Amino acid sequence: MNRRLLWLASAAMVATSGHAWAQAAAQPAEQVTALDTIVVTAQKREQNLQDVPAAVSAVTSEQLEARNVVQVADVVRVSPSLTITENTNATGNSINLRGIGTFSFSIGIEPSVAVVVDDVALLQQAQAFSGLNDIARLEVLRGPQGTLFGKNAAAGVINIVTQKPTKSLTGSVGGTLTSDGEKRVEGMISGPISDKAGFRLNAFYGDRDGYVRNLNTGHKLGGDRSYGVRGRLELDPTDNLNIALTASHTNTKTDGQVRTFRSIKPGATAFGAPLALSAVGLTPGSDNYKIRLDTEPKNTSKQTMLTGRASLDLGQANLISITGYQDWRFRFREDLDTLGSPTLLNAADPTSILPNGSTAGGPFHSTNFTQELRLVSSGARKLDYLFALFYADGDSNRSFSRGPNAATSWAATAGTKTMAAFTQMTYHVGASTHVDGGLRFNHEVIEATFINRTPTATPPAGNASCLAVCSGKAKDDHITYKVALRQDLADDVMAYASFSTGYKGQGFDISTGFTPARAAKPVRPETSKAYELGLKSRVLENRVQLNVTGFLTDFTDFQAQGGVTQPDGTIVPQLSNVGALRSKGVEVEVSARPVRALRLDASAAYTDATIREFANAPCYTGQTLAQGCRPVGGSNFQDLSGKPLANSPKFKYSLAGVYDVDLPSLPFDGFVTAEYTHQSAVMLDLLGTPISRQKAFGVVNASIGVAGRDEQNYRVALFVNNLFDQHYATSLGYTGSSNAGAVAQLLPRNSKRYVGIRARMGF
Repeated sequence: MNRRLLWLASAAMVATSGHAWAQAAAQPAEQVTALDTIVVTAQKREQNLQDVPAAVSAVTSEQLEARNVVQVADVVRVSPSLTITENTNATGNSINLRGIGTFSFSIGIEPSVAVVVDDVALLQQAQAFSGLNDIARLEVLRGPQGTLFGKNAAAGVINIVTQKPTKSLTGSVGGTLTSDGEKRVEGMISGPISDKAGFRLNAFYGDRDGYVRNLNTGHKLGGDRSYGVRGRLELDPTDNLNIALTASHTNTKTDGQVRTFRSIKPGATAFGAPLALSAVGLTPGSDNYKIRLDTEPKNTSKQTMLTGRASLDLGQANLISITGYQDWRFRFREDLDTLGSPTLLNAADPTSILPNGSTAGGPFHSTNFTQELRLVSSGARKLDYLFALFYADGDSNRSFSRGPNAATSWAATAGTKTMAAFTQMTYHVGASTHVDGGLRFNHEVIEATFINRTPTATPPAGNASCLAVCSGKAKDDHITYKVALRQDLADDVMAYASFSTGYKGQGFDISTGFTPARAAKPVRPETSKAYELGLKSRVLENRVQLNVTGFLTDFTDFQAQGGVTQPDGTIVPQLSNVGALRSKGVEVEVSARPVRALRLDASAAYTDATIREFANAPCYTGQTLAQGCRPVGGSNFQDLSGKPLANSPKFKYSLAGVYDVDLPSLPFDGFVTAEYTHQSAVMLDLLGTPISRQKAFGVVNASIGVAGRDEQNYRVALFVNNLFDQHYATSLGYTGSSNAGAVAQLLPRNSKRYVGIRARMGF
């Protein structure tokens, strides 16, 4: 049935698109309309996207719906400079911009790309992977944004703006069904309570089957079940005071991402057991969606966010207060040994067996309180200004256990207190020349405690107390700044040049193997210097928009995570400071509306992100002296200078089109969408493991549907994801217990073709 549905959808798309293009050619000129103006808050004030002297991509709610962007991971199809490195659970995921991003299992390390929801930055990047719902606009800010967004925006920001209450009573209900077992329903209601108050309430529930078959149990893994609710209340007690209160909660249960075998060498073992036993009934390869696990992975995530925003109009300026509180809880369990048997041979004593192989897991818990005060100028003036104060107090704790093989158990806490003062000003030299300047002073105090629950017989040299507890505390002050010159060359044509600095604070690398030395000396801060040249233009009566950006960013002490092989054969993550790296390239974004019914979008990025200095990087698993792994003082190192960053394609582009089909003889109109995203080959491992190379690939998505006219507010779409079934991996590496004997991969859901139907009705 699924195959018949797929062919029916494809045939309908081809037939309808042919009619659409014929109709487009016949459109009279008077029906041509311009591109819509997009207002963004990338600089913490409302501005026309085309007036912002920075590299910003913005996607409206209509575009998100048309291109089926329903989670942060889907944004990679909209912004070519964005990639996401995935792991078996969300705590190991990394959002990367222009090749830059830090993934870390440590609760003491912050990301290089900040995710901001309604003016409040998320403490843990993993919080962003709970899905997108009732979104008004999504902005991708590329390059250091430290002046306005603080210390965890060294590479960029994803700014998510949710919908506000409406002036009249409105609502909608919708749902999605797919051929791979997804069922999702959502609803929204919004309107006035009185002439001084309004509300908006939305909720969703989703249940999706897995797509990786566990041959041991017959279960499909990789699915999820989630629900969430968000409420917003807006009050206007006086003509010059607005208060907005928002509360949201999401709950997700998932199998996470499940590793499957891409290859297994003859004779490969894990803890002494033949891996071939785990491959019975499956064929390792790039399209292998089968596995044998005796312990199935489980992840649960609960997130609550409270936000209060008050804006007081003072006449010449607005005084804005933003208060945020987050509570995020996460628990995971996964099978590390990749074995399908609950018992295995003891490598140290082949005559005995060990139960349960090796599993790992434990809980996370993070809370974060933030307070920001802004004074923002209003109205036309010679000098626009923004002054702000910021405070944040974040605490995280985590417990981790692994065993019975390669057993370890520990618990840790990490805390960060941040105080900052920042300003941004724009001086209008003349009608067409503008100078922007920004400055931020940041003070932070970090602390961490590590409790070792499996002490060794011999304590680390110099600190016997680490047998039980290691703790550390550090503080740092830093100043970031930005200057930009903006020149209006003509109506709707602007060029700019900017220089900015970025900063990501120091942090404790809290992970297995934490030592007194790591407690005494946290990972150094990450700093950056960025140069940008840009052109933003609208031509042909606002029917074509062309934005071009050239960039060069130098990072010092970039915080990068690699894997270190332990004596027992397990691979554990360890964070290091890369001496220097550089990201440079060109980004092009084009939008066009050649006729009223047709919108075309094209975007491309050439990114050259390379390590300039990392002489003492860890060796990858199995690396030999001939391959560059050299012994130094009892450890092994390699020189990664000149090597590319992980998951940073040199070239990536996206082409998309939406065509609205007038059907005057019917009570509805039609529409067709198509999208193609392509990226060049990448290395998915920072250490350059040869088997981590993902070859170039491209994915086609498309949809066809109908939408009601005038008061008939409904929309139904039949869509296909990954039309040509292009398999690709988001992670490639050796399994954690086989040394170099087996290659494991993460194949995301979107690496398989599926079709579905999506419907929404409004009132």
